[in-house]
Amino acid sequence: MSAMTGNEDWTADPCSAESTFSGPRFLAFACLFIAMFAGGGVLFILLSDTGYGSQLASVVSYTSAVLLYGFAKNRSGIRPYLFTCPVVMSQYPRLLNRHALFLTVLVAFETVAFRIKPHLSAWWLTASGRNMPPFVVAAVVPCMVMAIAEIVTNRALLERAHVDRFGDRPQENASDQDGTLSLLGRK
Repeated sequence: MSAMTGNEDWTADPCSAESTFSGPRFLAFACLFIAMFAGGGVLFILLSDTGYGSQLASVVSYTSAVLLYGFAKNRSGIRPYLFTCPVVMSQYPRLLNRHALFLTVLVAFETVAFRIKPHLSAWWLTASGRNMPPFVVAAVVPCMVMAIAEIVTNRALLERAHVDRFGDRPQENASDQDGTLSLLGRK
């Protein structure tokens, strides 16, 4: 697993292979999925009453979600990125730096939110009917927006790196794509 040095003769993009399924990749994504939902949920329950426990649970869930949605293929035609692709591996330092920045903002935001929570009126902390308390919504929505922003920008970085290395942007389903960009990728 060496990073691309430019000396290799990579004429075909490994991320554009007909099938990107492999046992280790499936296992990695299964672990990320479990960490995102089950692991994050368990950590939220177990650590919610400890100092910075909720932030730790958020970091686990957030990181798992960013990795899962940042590298996986989905039904809307977004291409997969392989962890072992030399182009992807060459971008690991940039991806890790970006992720560290996003995690810093996430933890800082949640820390401030939890510090002001005791000073809020009861309306912010009380659920009405089946709805979550407004405080929870106000805390979760910005975190989800940050995750989406990181996923979209990371995928754009990886796509640019692939275009720089292999030329034209890959066409997964060329017959049903019109080239426009949507929130979930190219249409």
